[in-house]
Amino acid sequence: MMDTRNPQPARWCGFLTIAVLVSILTGCALTATQKSAVSSFSNSASAVGDVTSSELKAMRDGAVKMTTERLLLDGKNKYNKLGDQASLDRGFDLKTVETVSGATQALAAYGKSLAALVDDTQSAELKAASNEFVASLGRVPTAKEHINDQQLEAIGTVIQGVGGYWIEWKRKQAVEKVVEHSQKAVEHLCDLLIRDFNPGDGKDVKPGWVVFQLGAIEEPLMTAATIALKEGRTYNDRKVALEAFRLAHDSRMRRTEVLKRIADAATAMKKANNALAQAVANSTWSFQDIQDFAQKAQSLKMAVKIIVTEREE
Repeated sequence: MMDTRNPQPARWCGFLTIAVLVSILTGCALTATQKSAVSSFSNSASAVGDVTSSELKAMRDGAVKMTTERLLLDGKNKYNKLGDQASLDRGFDLKTVETVSGATQALAAYGKSLAALVDDTQSAELKAASNEFVASLGRVPTAKEHINDQQLEAIGTVIQGVGGYWIEWKRKQAVEKVVEHSQKAVEHLCDLLIRDFNPGDGKDVKPGWVVFQLGAIEEPLMTAATIALKEGRTYNDRKVALEAFRLAHDSRMRRTEVLKRIADAATAMKKANNALAQAVANSTWSFQDIQDFAQKAQSLKMAVKIIVTEREE
């Protein structure tokens, strides 16, 4: 017997079901405001991490050059703060710098991972940023105390799952999981930068090791350069002394201007990361901490740009 039932109602029912599912899952996607918060935070985190990494390398290179100049001008005189005066990298030994660089690169990769999630970046770039985040954390020995293997695996799994038909829903889920599982580790990385780059207040708060080491190298170099300039009798004598002055000046600019901005940016990032966790979890949150972080990151970038431009002129 021939089936004469009209197939149209069944089709419309199927279309309606799909429309309802799309509507529900679209509602599960990140809102425009949430995307703006994540984008602002991620761009700032990338900037702070990348700039701090490059500046740390420049500081180590500067330490080697300053120590070399001091030895040429003054020989191995006795400065209590210098310890082993013939050690050219003076406190910026490779192992220490590698650990701090791991922290700064992890923060940059964290920002880039979040940026890739909200900016519709190709999956290969997203996975590369995620892998760099995990690898950089591995270079910071104390980071393992704040993020376990299960959390790292969960981050990788959720990022691997971004793609397919329900992409916006998966992106929101990925952002939530990455922020949730990384929160304690990111806070710890920020604390490390605050500790190491803190300029101190001259009273109760002691300066971090980066500030202390740069100051310990600058002071004897400036003294040796002053004497060499005063006693220099030829153009070449004064030229050598002035080059030493320039090295000490560049280092002092970094110590007094850049390092404070790094510590301030890390402090702001710690607060902003908490605000970000609230932003992706619910609609009741404040944008102020994320905006403050963005301002601190921009201030750091501008200060470094000015110093680099001044050095190149």
